[in-house]
Amino acid sequence: MGDRRQSNLNGAYYGPSAPPLPQKYHHPVRRGRSGGCNPFSCCCGCLFNCLCTCLCQLIFSILFSIGHIIFICWLIFRPNAVKLYATNASLTEFTLDNNTLHYNLALNLTIRNPNKRIGIDYDRIEARAFYEDERFASTELTPFYQGHKSTNSLTPEFKGQKLVLLGNEEISNYKR
Repeated sequence: MGDRRQSNLNGAYYGPSAPPLPQKYHHPVRRGRSGGCNPFSCCCGCLFNCLCTCLCQLIFSILFSIGHIIFICWLIFRPNAVKLYATNASLTEFTLDNNTLHYNLALNLTIRNPNKRIGIDYDRIEARAFYEDERFASTELTPFYQGHKSTNSLTPEFKGQKLVLLGNEEISNYKR
């Protein structure tokens, strides 16, 4: 067996040959286009597309900012629901005569504002009295301001008579 050397390699072994490099396809670069529409440098080929993109980003930014402002205000004030309690009730007359309801009802109501930083101005406050889902009286109460962390008492009175149209079942419930 003889020496098998190739004459063009100068007697040295250089390993296997390297694979050929892949062919790269270069896209032609359009003038003024840098991979998309940037709202701060409108160099797009399509001005309408750029304006729509800018307008959408502006609207989104405004809504996002408003949402943050509302959330921060909520964190600062932490509003809680006002609590209303009927502490006392006096019903001295409640008679039904020929579909006419005669009534005399006095209530003591307590309104509690649990908020630490929010006061409430009651410009118009109304109390309503119902029987069997039928309103038989309402009264306007005196407007007032309720400060934060405070409790106020109200005393609405319902006295009079009212024609109420009740069915046979409601009348039998009343008689019971």
